[in-house]
Amino acid sequence: MARIKFLLAFLALLICAGGVSGAFFYWKKFVQPDIVVTRHIEGKAGDTMEKPDLGKRHYDAAIQLLKDGELLSARDRLLYLMEYYPESKTYHDARRIVGEVNMDLLLSKIPMEGKKEHVVSRGEALVTIARHNETTIDYIMRVNGKTTEFIYPDEALVVFPLAFRADIDLKKKTVTLFDNDKFFKEYAIVDTNLPPGLKAPVSTSVSEKVAWYIDKPLNFTNENYLNCSKWVRTGKIGLFIRQDDSDKDADRERRPYGVMVEKSDMEEIFTILRNGSKVNLVN
Repeated sequence: MARIKFLLAFLALLICAGGVSGAFFYWKKFVQPDIVVTRHIEGKAGDTMEKPDLGKRHYDAAIQLLKDGELLSARDRLLYLMEYYPESKTYHDARRIVGEVNMDLLLSKIPMEGKKEHVVSRGEALVTIARHNETTIDYIMRVNGKTTEFIYPDEALVVFPLAFRADIDLKKKTVTLFDNDKFFKEYAIVDTNLPPGLKAPVSTSVSEKVAWYIDKPLNFTNENYLNCSKWVRTGKIGLFIRQDDSDKDADRERRPYGVMVEKSDMEEIFTILRNGSKVNLVN
């Protein structure tokens, strides 16, 4: 009987030891890397505390996923980094890459939620197709590789409902697009000229999208449409989003109102903002 008790006690000790070993392995493998650990660094001013960059391993993993062609997985990993490690030195690069991946996915025929094919019926035009599918003519043309307005019966066109808003932040000098309140992409403002009385916060919407060639407005059927200047007018007087093609040395009173972005950035903004899209001027 004593031998049996001794054997049971020995087995219990083994199980306990195994549990401790397993717990130690889990700590070293998974828990410890994500705990804010500090180390002392000797310096003339005394000891300072240095925190490890816990977001970097997520950034590195996302970059590897990008190299492997896993765009969605890479984007999700970077979004995780942005949400939980905003103090990471990799945060701004992660934000930039998320925007580029989002735009690549949107402006391609890669399948994604909400994207579908519209089969052209006889008598349809790009204007009506864009309206019925809550998208823009520019989106349809760009995604489907069109350089003219011509479409044909039974042609399959990729469409996507565009529900974006733009936040203009004068302090950060950015125009940020959100898709149903989710961060989508951020653009740098390269110049600003707003009426003196226009102050944040302002909530408005896109009232008109205009394309200009030299000194005349034109529409998407014009042969010069792909090379023209574009701007977005809002319901607030003086609040425009324009491509940067103005003369910065000109008299400020003679320059057009608006926030200016690079031409390539304006092409993207013009493509995915619709009449009625929300625009906010934020603090």
